[in-house]
This record gives sequence, C-alpha cells and structure tokens, in this order.
Amino acid sequence: MQFTIERLVPWIIFSGLVYSATAYFTRQRNTSTGVWWLSLLASFLPLLPLSYASVVVTPLNVNWINTSIENVQMIKHATIAHAGLNDMDYVVVLLAITYAGIVLYKLIKLALNWRRLKVMVGETAPLAVKASSKIKVVVSKFNHSPFVFGAFKPLVVLPQYFSSMSENRQRILIQHELTHIAFKDPIAVIIWRVLSALFWINPFVGRMEWQFVRAMEHRCDRHTIARYGMSKFEYAQTLVQSLRKAAVTYASPVAQFNSTALDADDYKQRLTHIVDGEKSTNITMVLGVCLTIVSLSGAVLSWDLLSGSVTPNWQHPLTDYRISSPYNNVSKIRFYKPHKGVDYVAPIGSPITAAADGVVIVADGQTLHPNFGNTVLIQHKGGYQTLYAHLASISLKPGDWISAGQRIGVIGDTGRTTGIHLHFEVMRDQQRLDPDTVLPKM
Repeated sequence: MQFTIERLVPWIIFSGLVYSATAYFTRQRNTSTGVWWLSLLASFLPLLPLSYASVVVTPLNVNWINTSIENVQMIKHATIAHAGLNDMDYVVVLLAITYAGIVLYKLIKLALNWRRLKVMVGETAPLAVKASSKIKVVVSKFNHSPFVFGAFKPLVVLPQYFSSMSENRQRILIQHELTHIAFKDPIAVIIWRVLSALFWINPFVGRMEWQFVRAMEHRCDRHTIARYGMSKFEYAQTLVQSLRKAAVTYASPVAQFNSTALDADDYKQRLTHIVDGEKSTNITMVLGVCLTIVSLSGAVLSWDLLSGSVTPNWQHPLTDYRISSPYNNVSKIRFYKPHKGVDYVAPIGSPITAAADGVVIVADGQTLHPNFGNTVLIQHKGGYQTLYAHLASISLKPGDWISAGQRIGVIGDTGRTTGIHLHFEVMRDQQRLDPDTVLPKM
C-alpha cells in the first residue's frame, strides 16, 4: 500500500503532466518520435529507486536475546503490518496477482496477434518484381493495409488490391514500408506494445504510444516523399485509396500504412501535412528536446519536494525535561551494559510528541517486550525509526501518518521502570544511533 501512495500515484500523475506538456508543444507538428521516447523515459522518474529520500518500511522482525532491559530493545526492522494487518497483506497479494494476470492476458493477446499475422504471411506470394535486394516483398490474399512484419528480418506485406493500383502508387506503398524498415520502426512498435501491456495501469503510457505512432507515420510520410522525389498529391491519393480498399485491419504489433491506432482526425491531419509539407520540423525538434530537458528537471525538483530531504525534520520528543540517562551510559540496572537510548524525565502528564514526520508502526503495550510498557514505534524517511517507551497513554494507532511535534501520548512509568520517564531510541539500518547526533542542540 505504501508503494501505491509513494510511487504509483505520483508516477501516474507525473506521467499525465509530461504527456500533457509534450502533446501541447507537438499539437501542430507531431513529427518527432524521439520526443515521445524521451517523454516516456522522463515519466518513469518517480519509479526510480530513490528510497534514500523516502519513507522506507521493512518487515517486522524483533530479535530477543534475553530478558534484560537492554537486549529487548534490539529492533531490526519494522513495518505497518503487525498484529492485525494480515487482511491487508491478503489484499496486497490479491492486487498483485490481479495486476500480473492482466499483464499476462495482454501479452498473450499480443503473442496471438503476432502468430495470426505469421500464419497469414506464410500464405503470401512473393512480388514478381523485386523492390529491394535486401528486403523481401510479398503479396497476401487479403485487402488490408500494407505493413512490415518481423523485427530483425522484416518483410513488406502488400494487400491483394496492390496489383490493381497504378505503378506510381505501387511504388509509393513499397517505399513507405521500406522507410519504416530504415528507421527500425517495426522494432519500436513491438517495444511500445510490450510496454503498454506491462504498464497498463498507467493510461498515459498508452497515450504516449498512440502519439508515437502518429509521429512515426508523419515522419515516414515526410522522408518517403523527400527521399524518392514523389508527388505529394499522388502520395495523399494513394493513402486515401488504401484506406478505402483496406477491408481487413490488423492490430499491432506491426508498422503499417493505415495504422489502426489512428482515427479520422489523425488521417485528416496526416493528409494536410503531406500536402502542405513540414515547414516547422526543425523548430518542433528543438521544442521537443527543450521540453524533455524541462520535464526531466521538473521531475527531479518535484520528486525532491514530494519526498523531502534525506534527513527527517528532527525535534526533541519533550519540551520541558532533563536527561537522567544519556546514550551509552553504564549503570547497574542495565548490568553495566551501555545504554542504547536516552531517558527523558519530565513532570507527570507531560505530552510526548513525534520526533519527526512518519508513520506509526506500533502503538500498544503488547507487540514489543513487556519491559517497554506502552510503546510507540514510528518509521521515518531515510530508513530512520524512533521508539518511545513507558507511556502512560497513547493518542494514536498503527498506520497513522503524523507530523513532527504531533502528540503521540503522555509520559508514564508502564513496563519495567524506576520512575516516570520516557525511554527514547533512534534507529537506522538495524543499528541504534545516539539521538544527540540527529536531534537539534538545546
């Protein structure tokens, strides 16, 4: 659940911001596929393992060595899940299984589409006249959009109506698909399809894929016309004719002349770009690169603001107190072993507050050793934990998110004590720390 709050939700929100910004700047001339690759990479920044700057929660595992008051304080890890959170564990497992099941379903569907195309390609006939010495061109028995099949050994698959087209239009169809191959578009389409299946929970990944396909087709149109010196109007008419005759549509993962990812408005814009030309291509590229840099920088800044600094915002758990036993103090009551916490003495009824922002892990007198009495354990960012023992009463419950200075209970003498006081500990990475090294100087 914490992953959902700290990673998944910010990732989806940030992806939406990156997508919206990129779509806005490319709304007139969406011809750069690189912009969408970079936008996709930028959108994944909140999922990077930046655990050093976030609240790290690890499994509960209390290691008791003996019954002495010192040894019972060895807390190795803690988590929100303790005595009554088994139901939450089941929910998390169920959600994970559901997510994996949907991913598997989408990947199987993708594989079946690929297999169906492979079977269809196996029934094609080679083109009578070779269009390229390296690329194989075949003609199928169906009226579909021309497409490229295969990633590493691609071949151009032409529709049945290809033979009824004029020589110029036949040349346009073939050269368009050869341009796709030159740009490695078949591989790119497969990668995008797999990413959309793996990250289906984020709708903006799918939207970026759609925008990538649009940009890919615009780029292919522009380069095909320029490279082979084709008539723009003849090219546009060929696209319209292919749209009219393509009675069968094949879903991804293939690069095709009439992509199923495009709608009527997309084709209208595509035809306009074919006829009018791409006058602002270079400007679009510059805007795309600048937008990506801004997005990446903004992502880092946004993440820093969301997660805060590495060090928690420390403060003392009491305002009116004296220290009766500092860290590493040696006394008879602890069998002459160093004290691994700090004992605060304050008037009875004094409120105890959280030493930093965090989430409550334990808030009772049963989960940890009875020598602690009523105990609160809080998890903070950066892997820090704080423990508050011997409380007279507790004001919160496990799972509560609290702020530094927020009341967590009242000082007391529950458990094994020699009087009213607060036993306070700071831990990080399985090690107890001297609270003086992190708390502000008084």
